[in-house]
Amino acid sequence: MTNRRQFLTGIPVAAAAVGFSTTAGSSSERAAAERLAAQQAAANRLAAQKAIGPNDLPVVCNPINSGGVIDTSMRDAFPNVMMVNHDGLGMSFYEGFIENKVVMMHFMSLRDEEHFPITRFVGDVVAELGDKVGRDVQVYSITRDPEHDTPSRLSAYAKELNAPKGWQFLTGTKQHCADLAFRMYRMGHSTLPGKRKVDVVFYGNGAAGLWGAFPHGIQADDAASRVSWVMPQELPVDGKMRRAGPRVFDMNDTRNHNREV
Repeated sequence: MTNRRQFLTGIPVAAAAVGFSTTAGSSSERAAAERLAAQQAAANRLAAQKAIGPNDLPVVCNPINSGGVIDTSMRDAFPNVMMVNHDGLGMSFYEGFIENKVVMMHFMSLRDEEHFPITRFVGDVVAELGDKVGRDVQVYSITRDPEHDTPSRLSAYAKELNAPKGWQFLTGTKQHCADLAFRMYRMGHSTLPGKRKVDVVFYGNGAAGLWGAFPHGIQADDAASRVSWVMPQELPVDGKMRRAGPRVFDMNDTRNHNREV
């Protein structure tokens, strides 16, 4: 019994010793651990900045205030936005990428490519166009997810697809990417990243203001043929100008084609 009482009375003391240790030097050890954690966090932030890459910085350096407005009387209705390609070159979108050029462009997201590889489909069309890309037509893949799709990540994807020089991957501020998508789709929900089952690729002649689109998934040779419709052609023998294909972007024009001009 005496041994039992001694055992029971010793339990609280043992518990106190285990639960509330005041070992000498523990405060300094905690302080050292906190300093080590802070140093590690700083190192992680530096590593993350290096992973972003220097070409990613222009995306937020010189944004143009587009105002979210489409003015049909200026720049072929393109909003005044700055975009940056996968090499880090930033230019006003219309003057740098569209004006006086034949283009094919689409909207994409690196995180969406796994379930909807529209960019790889565009790669098939690029292969059909061959050496025309960079010479007769410029190709643009524009991200819907600029917060994730930095120029460095887009550059890595361009290399993965063996993109030729005339195929550029573009990003910008979130508002600017949304403004461009709204200009082309005329639908707000198409400005956002997310799962898709259908989508289209746009093509046009920036000098003539002539734009059309074809759906994702058609035959690549058919798509390439459609892009050739808006390329400059030699004048016919009679010297009369003719144009076919999609109609000019004009809010007051009710025609859906240009066959009669």
